[in-house]
Amino acid sequence: MDVRTLADRELAELPLIDMTEWLVRKGEHDPTFRLVANEFGVVTTLLDHGYYIEASERIVPLLGMKVPAAFHRLGLALEVKANGKKAAKRRFRSFSPAVTGHADLSAWRNAFKWNKSWLGLPLVVGLGLVALLFWPDSKPPPVTPTASNERVETVTEDEALAKRLEELEQEVARLEEANEALQTEDETTEAPEAPAVIPLGEVETLVSDKRYEEADALLVGKAKAGQEQAVGFYRLLVDNKLGEADIVDYAAYVETYPESGYKADVLWMKGIAEKKAGDDTYRTTLAEVAAMDGTYWAPIAKSVLEEE
Repeated sequence: MDVRTLADRELAELPLIDMTEWLVRKGEHDPTFRLVANEFGVVTTLLDHGYYIEASERIVPLLGMKVPAAFHRLGLALEVKANGKKAAKRRFRSFSPAVTGHADLSAWRNAFKWNKSWLGLPLVVGLGLVALLFWPDSKPPPVTPTASNERVETVTEDEALAKRLEELEQEVARLEEANEALQTEDETTEAPEAPAVIPLGEVETLVSDKRYEEADALLVGKAKAGQEQAVGFYRLLVDNKLGEADIVDYAAYVETYPESGYKADVLWMKGIAEKKAGDDTYRTTLAEVAAMDGTYWAPIAKSVLEEE
């Protein structure tokens, strides 16, 4: 099975609620697990909103503890979504032999084609390359000239270039004639069509189902009166999921709609984008989110800042 397909399957099938409850029960007797349970709640929240890179980073401490194999499967799936197959394979190699050999990770072993007997393969290949390097070269067979070889006509680079330029000049002349013919035709002006109204309800449904490309296709046109803030937010959210949003886009939205009910969501996306770009401004942005008591992202922003 393809690694990305396996990652998608794991994220869809792993019992995250049961895994959370397991950590909570462990936390009743072990303070370490109590902290991990809270952190795992942040991981699942980030996962729900498609922040795979942040979720993959925050699950790392948990992978070093004695936890069921399901957590390691989740860690691998998140790393595939965040950084690709090679990074996930490096994470797999970092697990203990007991984990990599666990029956529940057999699908990942197959996906990575993991076999202990292959560890000596690089040495064998290296020795083979050295042998080939010092293997004596065989002399090429002599070429017997023939009459046809002697009469081969060659075309110089200058001749080929001149011929190509002549072809291009003919193409330009043809296009100019076609353009002149179009200009001489009677032009009929048509009244421009009114821009389509963006169906906000359909966009919200598609985004909820994570069908971002389809939502993107509907976000063309004019927002219905009174829906400008919502349409602007979903435009940003879809661009964020498709990797097309810039930090200035988030800033522009907040400046345009300073009292928007989506402000915390937009500032969260802005802060994460700034962090990924290595911009220290993200701390100020996330601090503003953390101060928005009662909003969804406030406790998560506080957790991110406290971790540093």
